[in-house]
Amino acid sequence: MILSEPPQTQYDLRFRIFGIPVRIHPYFWLATLMLGYQGSGTPPINMLIWVGVVFVSILIHELGHALVAWLYGWPPWITLYAFGGLASYRPTYRTARSEILISLAGPGAGFLFIALIMALVHASGHYVTIDTGGMLTQWVKYSPPFDSANVNIMIRQLLFLNIFWGLVNLLPIFPLDGGHIAQELMTQANPRDGLQKSLWLSVFTAAAVAILLGVRFNDIYVAVFFGYLAYTSFSTLQQLQGRGGHGRPW
Repeated sequence: MILSEPPQTQYDLRFRIFGIPVRIHPYFWLATLMLGYQGSGTPPINMLIWVGVVFVSILIHELGHALVAWLYGWPPWITLYAFGGLASYRPTYRTARSEILISLAGPGAGFLFIALIMALVHASGHYVTIDTGGMLTQWVKYSPPFDSANVNIMIRQLLFLNIFWGLVNLLPIFPLDGGHIAQELMTQANPRDGLQKSLWLSVFTAAAVAILLGVRFNDIYVAVFFGYLAYTSFSTLQQLQGRGGHGRPW
């Protein structure tokens, strides 16, 4: 999730998947390592597992966006950057339906991927439980554990990232997918004021999530992130009102 495509560098990693160009900016690896670092005692293998899980999860999410754009006839390309990913395309026309379906396809791809993982977990004689009373990183649990501690870590992180962050991405907060969906729905319902109302919804939702994460789960880093999203939505709202309240926020 980023607002614009980052500049190209000589250190970018490039490849294609299903014919779709993929570019990985070097800051993607750095930011992912920083997010997974838990102190000097963090085992290197745990960091490698974390980086791999984040890479696969974000790539699948962006592939969901890109494949639906491709179905509309708009050749896509994917960029992974410091704060997430971006599926880009050049639409030849624009409808609320196409925007909503493309936005939904990202989280949807993650949910389908995790359904496959859960099916494999169940087929191996394990079962998944949801514990909303624990820390966020322990939100998804399964038992009995596998014999390999590394496999246990990998599966738990895959479940957490694709379920929890998939749901979070559907919140009506800009620039998350849910924010774009809310914009389309509210603009369709109210062409004059729908965009401003969707931005106000983004401000209040992001602020509420920031408070919840900071107070209930004591996750200061993510709370600050959502606080920043609330601020950017409010700033965009102010800019929009300054030019008459028309247009798109990004």
